[in-house]
Amino acid sequence: MKKSIALFLSVLMLISIASFASAELLGLGINTDIGSIKEATEKDGEKYDGQAQVNTIICTVLLDDNKVIKAVQFDTVQTKVAFNGEGKLTTDPAAEIQTKVEKGDAYGMKKASGIGKEWYEQIAEFEKYIIGKTIEEVQAIPTYKKDDSHLRVPDAADLKASVTIDIGGYVDALVEAVANAK
Repeated sequence: MKKSIALFLSVLMLISIASFASAELLGLGINTDIGSIKEATEKDGEKYDGQAQVNTIICTVLLDDNKVIKAVQFDTVQTKVAFNGEGKLTTDPAAEIQTKVEKGDAYGMKKASGIGKEWYEQIAEFEKYIIGKTIEEVQAIPTYKKDDSHLRVPDAADLKASVTIDIGGYVDALVEAVANAK
């Protein structure tokens, strides 16, 4: 019985040492930007609310002890607030705000994407693409400016067939997550 306990404790200690030797680092990064602003207007006697949008990208990353990405996950919250010409909020502050992942197909990117993929599908492809890479390799992914709203769209042949979204904010959030990894 004592030998069994000693053997069990020895195996447990070896597993602990092996786990420590292959330490994993977990990091969180957040990138926030002003997505858009539309002023409240009046045209032909009709009053139209204005709207401000803030985009918040959240990134969690798991790194190995060489700082190679083992797992990564992104999500985005687009907070939209409407206001009238007097500057008073017209958005219900109690309204639920869903992330892009939570919206799923309801986000509505598929028909406008050019590759027939919804946002959550494209971000999943980007996540898969960067697993096994270092932050420096991710930062070196070639990009191009599609338009004034899409400044860093992937231009790597093996990525652009599955990802047409601007990856700039996601890379920035990843940089912060890697820097915060402990």
